[in-house]
Amino acid sequence: MNIFVLFFRRYLFSSRSGAVVKTMARLCWSATLIGVFSLIIVSSIMNGFNRSIRTKLLSVEPHLSIVSDENTLLAIQGQIDLDKVEELNRFARQDVIIRTLDGRFSGGIAKGLEADGLYNFMNRLFKLKFKQGSRVEFDAAQAELGSNELMIGTDLARELNLFEGDEVVLIPPESLLGPSSEMPKFERMRIKTIFTTEFAEVDSKLLLFKLSESPMRFQSKVSGEQGLELRLKNPDDFTGMKSYLQALIAPEASVTLESWADRNKALFFALRLEKAAMTTFLGLSVLITCFSLITVLVMLISQKRKEIGLLMSIGFSKKNTERLFLSIGVFLSSFGLFAGLILGVVVSVLIDKYPLYILPDIYYDSSLPSELSASFVVGVTLFCVLIAIMAAYWPVRLYMKNTPSENLRQFVAD
Repeated sequence: MNIFVLFFRRYLFSSRSGAVVKTMARLCWSATLIGVFSLIIVSSIMNGFNRSIRTKLLSVEPHLSIVSDENTLLAIQGQIDLDKVEELNRFARQDVIIRTLDGRFSGGIAKGLEADGLYNFMNRLFKLKFKQGSRVEFDAAQAELGSNELMIGTDLARELNLFEGDEVVLIPPESLLGPSSEMPKFERMRIKTIFTTEFAEVDSKLLLFKLSESPMRFQSKVSGEQGLELRLKNPDDFTGMKSYLQALIAPEASVTLESWADRNKALFFALRLEKAAMTTFLGLSVLITCFSLITVLVMLISQKRKEIGLLMSIGFSKKNTERLFLSIGVFLSSFGLFAGLILGVVVSVLIDKYPLYILPDIYYDSSLPSELSASFVVGVTLFCVLIAIMAAYWPVRLYMKNTPSENLRQFVAD
């Protein structure tokens, strides 16, 4: 180890090593450090965004939904094993046209839930917005709806210029296609609460009402449906629960069974594709930078051919000489790689612990989340070790092919 430190200091950092070699070595260190650091940070932030979107999505949407007729739903509900189920709610869903009193129109989805379902929905949104330990307390009155009362998404309320207490008329779209002499079905309802989920698809369409107290004169069998919503104790168990529910359904029954992953397959595929593409291109940039490390090592070892010949002539074996310069090359290659790795891990952990609220409201989350993946860090570490060894091994083996006399002859020629 002592001779390794001596050689590293004398032949790389001394004035005799050459300004070109020292400058290129520092540039390579800086480039590899920035490349590995960027790779770790970008991967952690992408993982953080995936976690944030998944958490909010699972708070808004049911883990499993079953849509069918009344008799089939009652038969399924009576057979469901509740050990893995956290919530089981009946719901009714209806496509509607929303008309305000001042003549504004928009489309939406009116969804009816029982009192417990409404309370749990609003309570989950509250927990997402305010962390545990917050002095703000959940107002259960916001989730209590009477007859002809609604809760409406914030984007939809903004589009129609609606406020709490305003009245709207809900109309099923197919009722407008009837004869002009026929009165279309409609329901006049009052807005009690405006909620936000931070999902544009939900906030711009969803209206909630209490299933048991609304007369639902606007409901239509053409654009409406009813069903069961299940929230599991572990959302990742949806595959097994879905198979279990499919076994309960009679072959002749017309049933639509969907999980949260089925409904958002395109979203999560796009997120995985984006993460894979960014990780691949950043990984290639690190690999390209490592090629310049090979250039530095080739230049360094080519300058030290005479030292290699002297060492071997005074008794150093070829194996020991190769090991000495291989150690120097590995240290030179791994310095920037592991410095970037450690710095990236530290910054990712700090961002995860102290989120930065710097993003505009158009994103799903205004904070800059981070989630460090242990398997990814291990993979990057192994990648760094492999690159460091390969970058050092090739130039060392290239010049170890020469005999001591050939290296000394080069020394005399110089």
